[in-house]
Amino acid sequence: MWNKLKQSKAFYVVIAILGAIVFWLYVDIAQPSEANVPIRGIPVTFTGAESLSSEGLLIIGDSPTIDLRVSGPRSVITRLNPGNITVTASVADIKEAGVYSTELSINLPSSVTSATSQQVRIISRSASAVDVTVVKMVSKTVEIIPEFTGTVAQNRFYDEDSFALQQRELLVQGEESVVDTVSYAKVELTERNLSSTWTGWLDVVLCDKEGNPVNTDNLTVETDAISVAFYVDCQKELPLQVSLLAGGGAAEENASYEITPASIIVTGQEIQLEDLESLNLGTVDLGKIITTGTYDFPITLPAGISQQNPEQTSAHVTVSINGLETRKLVTSNIQLLNAPEGHSYQAGSLEVRVRGKAEAFELLMNDDIRVQADLKEIEPVDGTKVTVPAEVVIDGISELGVLGSYSVEVSVQPMAETASPEDEGAEEETP
Repeated sequence: MWNKLKQSKAFYVVIAILGAIVFWLYVDIAQPSEANVPIRGIPVTFTGAESLSSEGLLIIGDSPTIDLRVSGPRSVITRLNPGNITVTASVADIKEAGVYSTELSINLPSSVTSATSQQVRIISRSASAVDVTVVKMVSKTVEIIPEFTGTVAQNRFYDEDSFALQQRELLVQGEESVVDTVSYAKVELTERNLSSTWTGWLDVVLCDKEGNPVNTDNLTVETDAISVAFYVDCQKELPLQVSLLAGGGAAEENASYEITPASIIVTGQEIQLEDLESLNLGTVDLGKIITTGTYDFPITLPAGISQQNPEQTSAHVTVSINGLETRKLVTSNIQLLNAPEGHSYQAGSLEVRVRGKAEAFELLMNDDIRVQADLKEIEPVDGTKVTVPAEVVIDGISELGVLGSYSVEVSVQPMAETASPEDEGAEEETP
C-alpha cells in the first residue's frame, strides 16, 4: 500500500504543499520584524476652505499628493495605504489672492498607532509644504440651451418648444479668466426613433462661444444634470364647426353654414388629440340673421396644441336661413309697464318683422303679437315723448319668431282731472 501511495500523483502534490508552508513559515520567522516601506500618492486635503469662500476666494490647480517612507512592525506597516493616511494643509488664514506655501500635517490612522507599543515612524517625506494658488472667485449665470440630435418615429413631429427643462439658467463660479470663457450651457438628447414623450436626466455641458466644451476642473457648477422632458407630437385634421342658437322663428334645421377653411391641421401630443374630433369656433344667433349672415371667428386652440399653419388665425363663416318666410306686421297691442304715477301715457302702433313657415302665419291673429315696454326708468315731463326699448312676444305659435330689436315712442300727458259731485251740481243750477 505504501508503494502504491508513493506512486500516486496526489502524494507528491501534498508533499509540495507541505514544503511550501514550511518554507513560508521559515522565511517569516527568519526575516526581521521591522519593515521599511514607501507609500506613494497620498492626497493633500486643504482645511479652512470655507473661510476662502467667505472672502470670495477659490483654490485652483490640481490637488497635490506626497510620498512617505515609514518604518515599524511589519504586521502593522502592511495596514497603511494612501487611503487611510491623512495629510492636511490649512488655508484658513489666507485673505487675498496669491500663491502660498502651506505646511503639511500628517496623521496616521489610530488603528495603526494603537496596534502596537512599538512606534511607527515616518522616516522621510517628499515635501513638508505645498504651494497653493488662490484666485478671486466670480459668479456668472448662463442660459441652458437644449439640443435634440436624435430622431423621431414616422408621422411624429417636434419643434423648438418640444423641450421642457427643470431650469433654464445655470450658476457658474470660479476663476474669472475661466468663467469668462463660458458662453452657455447645453443639454443634448440623442435618443433615436422616439414615438412618445421622453423624460429623464441629461448632463449639463458648459460651452464657449464656438460651442466647444469648457473644462470645469476649476469651476463650481450649480448642478451637473437637470430633469428634461421632450414632447413628441403627432398631427390630426380637425373639421371646423359652429353652434346655431335658435331664434327669430329659425331652428337649427332651418339653417346651413359654410366655413373657410373647412378644417385645419393641428399638432399635439397623441393623448391630447385622441378625443378631439372637431373644433367649435363659437355660436351664431339665428335670431340676428334675416336671410344670410357672415362672421369671422378667431381660431382658438386648447393649450398644448398648435396649428400647422399659424398664419391662419381666423375662419370665415356664412350662415343661411332656408325654407322660411319673413313678413312685416303692424300691431297696436302695446303694453306700458311700470308707468310712473301722475301722468297719462300713450303709444302708437309698431311695425315688427316676423319669420316662420307659411302655414304658421295662417294661424296668426292680431292679438297674438304683444309688445311690452317698461317705463320704470323714464323721467316723465308733460307734453314730451320718450323712446323706450320694447320686447315683442308672439303668443301661442312657437313656429314664428320676431327678428331684430325694437323700441316704442310714448307720449307723456298730464293726468286728466276728475270733477267732484258738488261741482257737477253747481253747474246744473247755473242759469
